[in-house]
Amino acid sequence: MNILIIGGGVAAFEAAAAAALPQHHVTVCSKESVLPYRRPALSRMVSEELTDTAFYFKNSAFYQEKNIEILLNKEASAIDRKGRTVSFKDGTALPYDRLILAAGGEAFVPPVPGAEYALTLRDFEDLQEIREKITAGARKAVIIGGGVLGLELADSLLARGCEVTVIEAGPALLSRNLDQESAALVMKHLASLPNFTVKTMAKVQRITPESVELENETLPSDLTVFSAGVRSCTHLAADAGLAAERGIVVNEKMQTSDPEIFSCGDCAAPPCGICTLLSAAKSMGHIAGVNAAGGDENFVPEIYPVRLMALGIKLFSAGKINDAVSEISSSGENYQRLTRDAQGNLTGVILLGDLKSAVKLQKELVL
Repeated sequence: MNILIIGGGVAAFEAAAAAALPQHHVTVCSKESVLPYRRPALSRMVSEELTDTAFYFKNSAFYQEKNIEILLNKEASAIDRKGRTVSFKDGTALPYDRLILAAGGEAFVPPVPGAEYALTLRDFEDLQEIREKITAGARKAVIIGGGVLGLELADSLLARGCEVTVIEAGPALLSRNLDQESAALVMKHLASLPNFTVKTMAKVQRITPESVELENETLPSDLTVFSAGVRSCTHLAADAGLAAERGIVVNEKMQTSDPEIFSCGDCAAPPCGICTLLSAAKSMGHIAGVNAAGGDENFVPEIYPVRLMALGIKLFSAGKINDAVSEISSSGENYQRLTRDAQGNLTGVILLGDLKSAVKLQKELVL
């Protein structure tokens, strides 16, 4: 059986590894120029060169041993469900018996005048472009978006000698991961860092090659990067008539509305909803690969934690962090909030500073 996988991230990799049985031919088509890699490592790669082992999931020998064919610079353009083929932008087409869509997501670019002058950091090509800007002398950087990825990028840019400003439209950074008390601790810490500025409740009016214009001031910037979230890549599926909303609609087996086509990772919308965290994509990819190869397993959602180790911040956040029944303790820069439901089950955790209990608490969390 021919199993064709579209994508080059963790979901595509896990799907290929799970589907690679002797009786199947597995082909992975990635629009990128490099082997499947750990996408969260891109921010670190701005300031340091990781080893191949730390960056790539596996080397080329692994794919050869597993009889997985990897085609790079291979971007899909259309799916012919009746003829069971996928066409590519290079003019070629490949047949499939089972198809797995693991095309991931695209960085969201807000409709701001001059947005074309800003970069994103979503794939290896983006990384190379940011590196080139710094090598060419960029030293004043503005990051638009105050989430985990934005702060990780800020950390790397500081290490490269840049002055960094993070712009956040809301009242605080990491709004999905912190409560009011921990957010205040983070802001206090960040205010003490040299060459680093945070501007909250700030709306970008315009971007130019030399600046970012806010409502009340203009920030000089020779390197502007959007870090404003991810949107699922659904156009390939939607154009082929598959059910797609914010993501490609799949069931617990990662099957789309066409039972011969599966989807997983950032582009997929399982019954529990879209989740763009690496651990979720890894699990979905495995299930899609198993079932495309003839297995019968269900994707069981978990509580997926967010971890941040950047800018001197150590954060672990998971589950429902703002429910009414909470136990809060704070000492210096260490903060802990445990949230429980009416039955006393642990439903949410925030740890800031001391993370020694993170693994134990994660095991106790319930949906």
